[in-house]
Amino acid sequence: MSIKELFKSNIPRGMLILLAYVLYAIAETLNNYLIKFATDNLTKKAWTSAVMWLVIIAIMGLFTFFLLPLGTYLFNQQIQNYLHQIRTHMMKHYYGQKSVNVAEMANQLGNNLKILTDNYAKPWIDIWSTILRVILAITAILTLHWSIVIATILITIIVLLLPKILEKRLARASAIVAKTNSTFLNTISNWFSGLGELRRYQSKKTLKQAVKQKSQALADANITQGKISGEAQIINGIGNSIGQVGICFWCSILYFSQQITIGDWLTSLGFVSIIFNGLWQVITAITKIKSTAELRKQVATLVQPVKITNKRVIVDAVQSHNLVVTYANGEKLTYPDFEIKPGEKVLLTGDSGTGKSTLFKVLLNQIKPSAGSVMFKATNQQLIKPQNAQVGYIAQDASLFPTTIANNITMFNQQLNGKLKQVLQKVQLAPDLAKFPARANTVIDLDQPNLSGGQRQKVVLARAEIHETKFLLLDEATSAIDRQGTKQIISELLKTNATILMIAHNFSPELIAQFDRQIHLTTNSKGANNNDD
Repeated sequence: MSIKELFKSNIPRGMLILLAYVLYAIAETLNNYLIKFATDNLTKKAWTSAVMWLVIIAIMGLFTFFLLPLGTYLFNQQIQNYLHQIRTHMMKHYYGQKSVNVAEMANQLGNNLKILTDNYAKPWIDIWSTILRVILAITAILTLHWSIVIATILITIIVLLLPKILEKRLARASAIVAKTNSTFLNTISNWFSGLGELRRYQSKKTLKQAVKQKSQALADANITQGKISGEAQIINGIGNSIGQVGICFWCSILYFSQQITIGDWLTSLGFVSIIFNGLWQVITAITKIKSTAELRKQVATLVQPVKITNKRVIVDAVQSHNLVVTYANGEKLTYPDFEIKPGEKVLLTGDSGTGKSTLFKVLLNQIKPSAGSVMFKATNQQLIKPQNAQVGYIAQDASLFPTTIANNITMFNQQLNGKLKQVLQKVQLAPDLAKFPARANTVIDLDQPNLSGGQRQKVVLARAEIHETKFLLLDEATSAIDRQGTKQIISELLKTNATILMIAHNFSPELIAQFDRQIHLTTNSKGANNNDD
């Protein structure tokens, strides 16, 4: 986030915002200056002239009250449009990343952008408005008596030096708040993703302690930031008060020495108040802006698109050689050499802990092997590394989106709508959809699920079927579907030209026989079952 980009996000509106605040500053200055004439006429008992000046002051005041809300409204529009652009760039960045921490992403898109709005964007408009008012106030004072300006400048220098005392501490406190909030969101995401299990085993106390600890850390960080911010305001307030009292004293001397009138005296004090209050606002705004330096660096990184340099290649075969996966604790899984040819239907079996799901993670480039290699083959026999291979994957826990069932299957490719009816029949989803009034146009509710586990799996199976995925990995993809439905779905899948590698338990001998062959894994490393399915 930068003030330059904020202004450029909508230049015509940006110009209008600046103009609104310029007119506001001019109107306020004139309004305060006219008090001189009203006061002097009152002291002379020139009632008609005094009333005339008071009426003009009232009219100018109404004009001022109109301009400030207008400028504020336009600036809020500018900020929200700019934040929308930032979020769009961030989403492109996250889309291109290999892995995304959802809690961290939520923190950046929500909390951190709010911090930047409050402590960076809004303070800049305060600075612009205040500087205009201060400059005009100083100009007005010059017309009254030059020495008031000199005194104001000397005191201003002292006031401007005061914020340096707490500037670094406040910046550190803001960075800690952002980091602590990210940790808190991660904790929420990690623990509440398994809320059902916690309820099942009555682990409320454990959940409460885990969240309470991180919540307290976040509260402490916010309290510390608030404390330092309060100290900064106290210091700035003391400087402001000393400055105003000092100028008031000097103006009184000038009045009693008959160098200025009573109207000049009142007007000078009004402008001095604008100057010192303005300085306080500018100092506070600058302190806030500097406290966001670290966050602005993060946002600058996140709005840069991640380039996906390697285009995914469609593959239909795979081979492995001397494949070994080593865990952080030193334990190893050693895999037999294998080759799966184009169009083969292979069942991956083995006891729990033999490394079936880990092998899938290697094939999907989620885990790097410590030794050996896995290479896919394209239709032209070209060898392709896992990170460059286009591989379909269906897990037990289906990934769905809050849109229609049809969109979840076609993945928003309208050209595939013509094949939808046929695919729904193949995966045995058509009878389920007949129960919904909107059929395939039923919107999936992720908050209060309106699809069963088996129906969700069928949707994802239909997704792979309709896109004619050439190489498909299935990890217990029919575990929530009844035996008869599984039999029919698997039979349809095995009729396709796709190359299939499937993990499954408790298949009947009849169903196993439909596969071309099995790759059976055995336990070959002590403790491997602690790291796999």
